[in-house]
Order: sequence, then structure tokens, then C-alpha cells
Amino acid sequence: MSARGRRSGSDSRCCQPTEFALRWIDYIDDSHEAVVELETWLEGLTPFARNHELGRIDDLLESASFGELEDSGDAVTPIKPIRMDPEIFEIRHTALSKKLRFYHGEPAELATSLVSVHRHIKVGDEHQESQIEFAADRYTNGRDALWSLAEANEAGPSEGEVAESLEQP
Repeated sequence: MSARGRRSGSDSRCCQPTEFALRWIDYIDDSHEAVVELETWLEGLTPFARNHELGRIDDLLESASFGELEDSGDAVTPIKPIRMDPEIFEIRHTALSKKLRFYHGEPAELATSLVSVHRHIKVGDEHQESQIEFAADRYTNGRDALWSLAEANEAGPSEGEVAESLEQP
């Protein structure tokens, strides 16, 4: 925790180096309007630009899964805590002119996992607040079912599969 008692991005598992990758659990609602908007934007890029951006997203999520992110504490930090109850972290990425946001939780019950709950393109503070609320609700409402699903499915999606899911129409 930081000196003021608030969490920082460095409190995330994504900033604590580990020999083995943490497992991404995909609990994103692919039909949500903001997720569809992000996917549609990516699909509209030229093949080279799309592949380049998907590669950068994949690298970012892989770095997160190995605890290699660093909280710089400024506006360009790649990770930031955005919610305390439930605790939700934001992974940030700028793709061309778009600010992409990826939200996840780090449940104590699944110490080797990251639960991906939402993603969107940031278009303003009010819009982002509604997306954060959606992510928090998604995390809270799916908690019981998600944990039992995660325990039954030890393989789970890899960080690459999370980024690859962005490619699918």
C-alpha cells in the first residue's frame, strides 16, 4: 500500500515478478456495446496495423501475467487500481489515437489467476466511469460461478488467447 493508505498499481500481481505466468480467466461479456466497439475498431484497421496492435496488446497482457508491469505513478502508467470494493485494476494501452482499457480482478481465492472482466476504448471520463461500474458489477455478479468454473477448468485461457479473442468477429 502507498503511504496514504491507498493502493497503487504496484500492489497488483501484474507488478510482482513470477517465474510462471499467472493464468488469465476470461469473464468478458463479448456482446457488451463497448467491447463490440473496441473489436469493430480493431477490425477496421489495415491488416498490418491490426496485427501490430494485437501483438502489442498480447505483449502487454503477457508482461502483466509474468508480473513485469511497473506503476510509474503518472498519466502513462500501464496499470492502475481503479476500484477498492471489489478491487479492480486497469491495464492501459494506447493504440494509435485510441486509449484502450482492460479491467481485471485478482481474487485471493485464485492466487495464480487474473480475472479479466471488461475492456473498452476510453472516450471520456463519464463514459469511463460507467465502464468501471460495469466491470465491478461483472466481477461481483460472476464471482461464485467464476470461481467454480476456474477450479473445474485448470487450463483456462492463456494471456495470448485473451488478446486473440479481440480478433474474432
